[in-house]
Amino acid sequence: MFLIFALITLVGALMTFSMRNLVMAGLSLVLCFIGVAGLFLLLANPVAAALQMVVYSGAIVVLVLFVIMLLASHEEEEPKRSRPIQRWGSVAAIIALGPGAVLLVKSSPFLASSQVAPPMEVMTLHRLGGLLFKEHLVAFEIAGLLLLAAMIAAVSLVKREL
Repeated sequence: MFLIFALITLVGALMTFSMRNLVMAGLSLVLCFIGVAGLFLLLANPVAAALQMVVYSGAIVVLVLFVIMLLASHEEEEPKRSRPIQRWGSVAAIIALGPGAVLLVKSSPFLASSQVAPPMEVMTLHRLGGLLFKEHLVAFEIAGLLLLAAMIAAVSLVKREL
């Protein structure tokens, strides 16, 4: 499972980096964040996975896409003509090569030699709240102030006349 989520994260990051269309790059960022949330689940931290999905995949990407569309700094791509031969060829390649790839991964000596890690302590909301407001209170407050400053800056950039 780790390899799957790591590949999802890497593919999303590479797609974000290589896309010429900013909207598609922002949507590729969601794929990267989903992979990171899966990695958090493997680390026995469902709270961080849920926060990753809600805060980053939801709020931050929507904010990024909103700013991209608000500034209108992207250009629409011209629609390309449909090529059904490519679509059916890729489906045939997946059907032909997919089972072999799965069998190759399942029979790899790397997976057979890997050991199962001992289970970690599960992060709960109660424990997260205790850590945030007892041990990491200053960092939590600084992050809040930085987010407030970023929000004020964004509003002042968008709305010149306050």
